[in-house]
Amino acid sequence: MRRRFASWAAALIVVPLIAGCGGATREEDTVNDDRAILLARPDIEEISERYEEMQERITTRLSAELGPWEWVNDRNMTRSGCADFPHVGGESRSLDRRHFRGNLPDTQWSTAVEIVTEITGEYGFGEPEVIVDRVDDHEIVGRDSFGARYTFGTAANTLLSVATGCHLPPEADRG
Repeated sequence: MRRRFASWAAALIVVPLIAGCGGATREEDTVNDDRAILLARPDIEEISERYEEMQERITTRLSAELGPWEWVNDRNMTRSGCADFPHVGGESRSLDRRHFRGNLPDTQWSTAVEIVTEITGEYGFGEPEVIVDRVDDHEIVGRDSFGARYTFGTAANTLLSVATGCHLPPEADRG
C-alpha cells in the first residue's frame, strides 16, 4: 500500500513537470500571435506618415472646395503603448490635430463629409459613424482595420484628429 502511494505521489509530481517542458504556454502563444498580427502591418513610422498625408489631403481639399480656411497644426502628437497588444512592444499615436477657428456651416457639412469619406476610404477607412448631428454641431468618426480612428467635427471650431492603431517600431525584428 505504501509502495502504491509512493508511485502515485511520484506520478503527481513528474507528470506536470513533463507536461510543462516543451510546448509554449498560452501567454507565449498569445504574444506570438499578437506579434504576427503586428508584423503584417506597416511600422508605426510608415503608418504615421501615411495618415499625416491623409490629413493634409483632407484639409487642403476642404479649404479649396469649401473654404478658404487657415488650418492650424497643433503639433501635439502623443505616443503610448498598446492595450490590445500589451506584450509585444507596439506603439500607438495620436497624431497632430488640425483645426481652424469657426464653424463649418450646416449647408456645407454634407459636402465636407463626402470629401472626408472619399479621402479616408483611399487610406482604408470604412464608412464613418455619425456621433453628433445637430444644428451647428456635427461629428463623425471613422475606423480602419488596423484600429486607427479619425474624428472630424465642427461646432465652435472645426477639427480633424487621427489616432493610429497598434504598430511595431521600424527597428522591430521582421525576419
